[in-house]
Amino acid sequence: MKKVMTLIILIIIGVFTFFFFKDTSILKKDQLTDLLNDVEEEFLIDSYSIFGTHLNMHACIDKDLETSELVLKNKDEEIILDSNIENEDGKTCIYISKLNNDGIYLDDLKRGNYLLLIKSEDKYYTFKNDTEYSNLEYYTITKDNKNNKIEIIFDSLDNKNYLEFKINRSKLPNNVYDIAIDPGHGGMDSGSLSTLDGKEYHEADFTLAIALILKDDLEDIGLKVKLTRDSDTYISKYENGGRAVIPNEFNTKYSISLHLNSSAVKQTYGGVEVYIPNDVDTTFASLLADKLSLVVGYSKNSSSKISNGVYFRYFTKEDIKIANKDFLENDMKPYDIKEGSPYMFMIREVGGINTYAYIDGRNDYYGLNPYYNSNKTAEPYLIEMAYINYDLKKIINNEEKFSEAIKNAIKEYLNIS
Repeated sequence: MKKVMTLIILIIIGVFTFFFFKDTSILKKDQLTDLLNDVEEEFLIDSYSIFGTHLNMHACIDKDLETSELVLKNKDEEIILDSNIENEDGKTCIYISKLNNDGIYLDDLKRGNYLLLIKSEDKYYTFKNDTEYSNLEYYTITKDNKNNKIEIIFDSLDNKNYLEFKINRSKLPNNVYDIAIDPGHGGMDSGSLSTLDGKEYHEADFTLAIALILKDDLEDIGLKVKLTRDSDTYISKYENGGRAVIPNEFNTKYSISLHLNSSAVKQTYGGVEVYIPNDVDTTFASLLADKLSLVVGYSKNSSSKISNGVYFRYFTKEDIKIANKDFLENDMKPYDIKEGSPYMFMIREVGGINTYAYIDGRNDYYGLNPYYNSNKTAEPYLIEMAYINYDLKKIINNEEKFSEAIKNAIKEYLNIS
């Protein structure tokens, strides 16, 4: 009797689970056909990418549409998304945002299956992929031990192209993480150094100590964290397992590289400097700078400064000229460096096409960044947490304070309770 009751209970639980978690928004073939029957023509997508947690795209149609909006649509609902429309010379173009870390915030999308469409008055327009990139797969940031998997799929039915979003609950696979933390330097590369009371202190030791504490702190608030190194070892920049490769190899949404600044001349100031990618909203960078300033203050360095504690160091024409001269003098081929692109490799090379990464394998000395041409990457930041030759007393034995400041910025930005 007990076995029968147990079996009945298991069946009831199974039926309840099936209906509770069943995705009622799945687009079947007949439903796709119905939706596509209402579609007029196609917008050609000439660029699209996922940068961190945001999807951006640009698409045009040879038609002058008066009023247009971007929508996610299925058989049950229609969700209007923020976007921007441009009309010029009889052509209508739509872009979501001109900022890399703005656009469709993927973590906010409801579960279900949708077509992405342009709606103009009562007419709908679909999308055709005109880029070198195909489908993308994305996992949301872990919140309350939950994640969604988002599949962005280009397909066609009855000679009509469409772009579908499949959004379902899913645990993170083993190779998918939320955040990458890079403790700068390590092993034979000890980074900057300073002395106090006859004792020598190395940048690489501090960055590792802070990173290890930060990993624990972030895991305590539910995030899955990948370190580029967890011991005093040297990690190459590129190739598989390189420090600029790991954030994308493990599908992280954010990459934070930890460093300590120094100056060859006598310091008259210390403080934090947060370096950002190109073309980004600086809300997150400002949060990082603000929280860390409570530990060491803002840097007074005015070079490349955007706002208090926030900096953008980019390639100038002179930088590119010097770099190319160095390559040629060392029997290497010059790279295709874009003026205005991020100077620091842990930003530039992590951001793929959005940050104009260029380590494409043409020189054996540098090897290959396998994600240099990727349209799905982590959103990268490099933090000079303090000046080791000015702030040393504030750094020693204060690793927990640095970690807590960064954790609090991440927690606030990602709205983690």
